[in-house]
Amino acid sequence: MQLRVFLVALLLAAAHASFYDDLGVPDSSDEATIKKAYRKLSLKYHPDKNPGDSAAAEKYTHINRAYEVLSDSEKKQIYDYEGLEGLENFEKGKASGGGAMNPFEAFFGGGGGGGGRRKGPDAQVEIEVTLEDLYNGGERQARISRNVICPKCKGSGAKDGQTSRCNACGGRGVRMVNQQMAPGFVVQMQETCGECGGKGQVFKTKCPNCGGRRVVPNEKTLVAHIEKGMPSDGEVRFERESEQTPGVTPGDVIFKFKQQPHARFRRTGDDLHHEMHLSLREALLGFSRTVAHLDGRQVTVQHGGITQPFEVRKMANEGMPHHNFPSQHGALHVKFIVDLPLQLSKEQKDALDQILGRP
Repeated sequence: MQLRVFLVALLLAAAHASFYDDLGVPDSSDEATIKKAYRKLSLKYHPDKNPGDSAAAEKYTHINRAYEVLSDSEKKQIYDYEGLEGLENFEKGKASGGGAMNPFEAFFGGGGGGGGRRKGPDAQVEIEVTLEDLYNGGERQARISRNVICPKCKGSGAKDGQTSRCNACGGRGVRMVNQQMAPGFVVQMQETCGECGGKGQVFKTKCPNCGGRRVVPNEKTLVAHIEKGMPSDGEVRFERESEQTPGVTPGDVIFKFKQQPHARFRRTGDDLHHEMHLSLREALLGFSRTVAHLDGRQVTVQHGGITQPFEVRKMANEGMPHHNFPSQHGALHVKFIVDLPLQLSKEQKDALDQILGRP
């Protein structure tokens, strides 16, 4: 019975064309399209709706396996660029915890990362944003240039992806050589195979698309969504969107926000600060002023009594939205600057003497 199941599994693997074909979607499909196709097909071929139908059960197994891979961004990327073999190698390494690590690799940074794959470096892009963006929400986009694994050869560097094992290193990518350190003292060391360049695979004909380099230049536009109340130095991370190299998990692209100075407001955390200039008359007799807020509203600031120079009044719920809780706001702190006249006429001086009384 076990042998029969094993043979069926082999036949299914041989018959497998593409996970995208299993879901009936093109290989350029986005996450929403893949999810929609999976839901539709899983309902159609579910065993509860097809009792005793072995073909439907087989189809259902293929559908679930396809969705398991294509809904996982890391597995999908490995499958897209390294094919089924690359995916299986990744899953085997992950299941075994990455396997034993060569001490030289441990020292020099090899191995590590998901399933024994090391991760490439991150790329950071500085994006200028306004205080209005951080108050109301918005988006910024940037076009990045990077290398991606050649889609024609799947990163093998060979025409049609056809390679063979390097005989010089036995497919290991490294060879052991004897190095004489001193007279009578020979040390066996590991070095990268010169025949295959450490790839473990060789090919007769270079891929015409990448010229055997295994990667090709690519441009992509990334769109970052600015959430209401984000910090002025906040960031948005795009996982695995940086440079691609076969056998290496790509690093992330990080959009680092940098808030531009604002003409009317200064931000501290979730609070806003504004300076309002008053005339001497307004400071003594009262005033009613409006301030254009970051969302276009006119906020009224008024007082009927005397306002002292540099006095600060706090207006609750008129500050920045709390990040992740945008219905709640900080406070707006208004600082009053009283503009005194540069000089007084004789009539004004006499009037003040009469009002205040000459000492």
